[in-house]
Amino acid sequence: MAKNQVARLTYYGVALFETEIIYGTLKGVFGSVEEEQRPIEDSSYVSMINIEFPIPYDEIFFQTLTMQRWFKIKALIKEMKRRRGRKGIKVFLCFCGISTCSKCRLIFSLLNKNSRSFEMGLEKIEYLVDIIPPQILQMPRNIEEVEYSYDELSFKWLPLIAKSYSSLERYRFIDNQWRIL
Repeated sequence: MAKNQVARLTYYGVALFETEIIYGTLKGVFGSVEEEQRPIEDSSYVSMINIEFPIPYDEIFFQTLTMQRWFKIKALIKEMKRRRGRKGIKVFLCFCGISTCSKCRLIFSLLNKNSRSFEMGLEKIEYLVDIIPPQILQMPRNIEEVEYSYDELSFKWLPLIAKSYSSLERYRFIDNQWRIL
């Protein structure tokens, strides 16, 4: 099913063996992976990983990828964070939709410098499968991309920004409401 789709891996400050593990894991599922190494874009983080999955974020994603591969990717990312310490790593996990009924691009951005918060955020991603679709229904119309960020104070993934490229509108989630920027 997923063998004809292309995953993308973009990174900087990542060791060769780390990219090989992620690349091999993605290639085993999707058959093709576009890989791009970039120069350092943010000096407050020593490393960055952006993985774009070519399938929607839902239960089928975890069945397609398999929990074994998901745990492998999570374990590698946590180890990368541990090895970099306070220097930081930022991680973006992107999906081309949310379940089969929404084509809205979903991004999980994990920018926490605190190691424990970073790990907690990463561990909670698979448990949001039933929580995010109802939240998406509350978004403004014509949203094409929504970014979730892990909040260290509430210990929750919260919607951060929603974008509509066709109308050039941007929204921020403030006080449980979407507000136009």
